[in-house]
Amino acid sequence: MTTLINHLKSIGATSCSKVVGPNGAFISYITPQGKGSLPIGKKSQEGSLSDYNILIAEDSGQAIATVNNYEEVESLAL
Repeated sequence: MTTLINHLKSIGATSCSKVVGPNGAFISYITPQGKGSLPIGKKSQEGSLSDYNILIAEDSGQAIATVNNYEEVESLAL
């Protein structure tokens, strides 16, 4: 698991901000290629930018910001 800051640096982001709206919060960022966003997990809405880690969803590959620490404990190739 990597931190939000390290993940954003690895994709070339130059700035980021936390945006809060009626449907929850998300991370907005800017790279030389354009703008992007990452969802924030429902139970991690109150975290600060420096607290977030990145969880990559296995099914979609979507990066999700979370204040929780996850560790893969078992996997199975199908």
